[in-house]
Amino acid sequence: MNETNTSGVLIQTMFYLMNQSIIQEQAASYNYYLLQIGQAPQVTEKCYGTYGCFNLSSPWTSQNRPVSLYPEDLIKIEPRYPVYTKKRMHDPHYIDLNDIFFVESSGIDPMQNIYFISHGYLEGGDNPWIVEMAHELIKQDPKCSVIAVDWRGGSGPPYTQAVANIRLVGVITAHLIAEIARHTKHLKLDQVHLIGHSLGAHLSGYAGYTLQKEFNLKLGRISGLDPAEPHFGQEAPPVRLDRSAAKYVDIVHTDANHFIELALGMKRPIGHVDYYPNGGDNQPGCGKSMVQYVNEQEGSFFRGLRKYLGCNHMRSHEYFMASIRPTCSFRSFSCSSFKDFEAGKCLKCGNKNKCLQFGFHGRKSYEKHISQKPNDKESVIQYLITSDARPYCMGHYFIRVKVSSSAESLKHKGEIGQLMFTMHSTQDGKGPHSSPAGFVNGYYGPGDYFQKVIVADEVKDLRAVEVTWKYTSSLFNPLTWRILTNPKIFLDEIIVDSLELQKRYSPRVITWRSSTHVGVALVYYQGLIFFVSAITSSLDNIAS
Repeated sequence: MNETNTSGVLIQTMFYLMNQSIIQEQAASYNYYLLQIGQAPQVTEKCYGTYGCFNLSSPWTSQNRPVSLYPEDLIKIEPRYPVYTKKRMHDPHYIDLNDIFFVESSGIDPMQNIYFISHGYLEGGDNPWIVEMAHELIKQDPKCSVIAVDWRGGSGPPYTQAVANIRLVGVITAHLIAEIARHTKHLKLDQVHLIGHSLGAHLSGYAGYTLQKEFNLKLGRISGLDPAEPHFGQEAPPVRLDRSAAKYVDIVHTDANHFIELALGMKRPIGHVDYYPNGGDNQPGCGKSMVQYVNEQEGSFFRGLRKYLGCNHMRSHEYFMASIRPTCSFRSFSCSSFKDFEAGKCLKCGNKNKCLQFGFHGRKSYEKHISQKPNDKESVIQYLITSDARPYCMGHYFIRVKVSSSAESLKHKGEIGQLMFTMHSTQDGKGPHSSPAGFVNGYYGPGDYFQKVIVADEVKDLRAVEVTWKYTSSLFNPLTWRILTNPKIFLDEIIVDSLELQKRYSPRVITWRSSTHVGVALVYYQGLIFFVSAITSSLDNIAS
């Protein structure tokens, strides 16, 4: 059976158990059902009053998208638009779609930044992550307005119907935005930013296309958070979100594996900038067992199952939220692949601005980049590494280590274990510092080189690096036995590059003898704890 043909069934099966009464009955704060809604004269169209007619012909039905449905009726989808402002962070105003003065009555300032947040399949507009993101945006920008696009009435199964429903909700959202534009000077929408997760990303794209086609307006920005892959991955715009939907489109890919492996997000780059945290799939902290997730969710099987199946997919909005008020630089880097990035082949930002800030604040660094490449029509692909838990933001460090091939090292032979690096803001190690970060775990033999990009808490004024050796012993591996001698490792070279600071740190003397005791021990130099009291230089002057 064709994988595409089964995608809807698989998606429904995966998420049916995850749906915890998400589609709830709530009292409506408005009534807009006076619209004349009915079937278009042609059998290939269905019309929805003011919002126009929808057909199922190409490109909406294709070889890769054999099942295509009409959107359900408005009375079924019942889209809602709660407006959050500084004055109404916990009691949002619901827009009445029949109120032609909704901009004034809802407290929206059309001259300030306006954010729309759209959820995905089996979710609702009051989902905790949406409310939290609205609050974060207002804390970052107190004069802004945040509008949730709540289409819970149309986000339930089957998946193919939810896919169809976002076409109509996207058009309705575009009409709202067009009305907001009427209250601005010169009908500009530079201040409007749509943020959509999964199906909500493509919904945001539909709003952008409708504004261009029907109102001759162009959105300022769309952020697609792991745009849904099933029914979209092989399609072209306007079926899916694309960089043409707004002046600036940035994409965060976190579940971009093969769909057959139950991945839900798109892999292909579709924006002006496409971020691939941790390579775009297999996010840190998402490899837990079902039992662990259930325990984390206070014993709730359904919430645990939802997290188990959708952890990678959900990470996109968690990372983006963390980037609104970041705890570190949150820098990302251009490279040919994530594998090459991890191997340290893309260290330098240089004067071509290959490094961008991740997420919410990334547009300024992109505009600086594109000013030097004005005709660049290709997506700017960016990589970064995160931690496995909030706040996710980390500093990147390239570590290069050479094991000594001296006579003493050759006589002792190698060791199995792991080097740990702690970044310090003071040379004596008494000031603020990072948590220890693990380097390569394995066999360190005489003459071996190891190099890798690792992450640790960002230290913005790096003064020293503490190196720790974790000796590994196994009863079942005779190579790890040290019966007559203490475990030791002999190092000839240690180099640390801070990618955020764009500086290289290396010891003044590069011949080091490190000895250990059983378990965790410190690396020594002349009997003292070794901190790499560094000579620094710009990475722009260092060959990668």
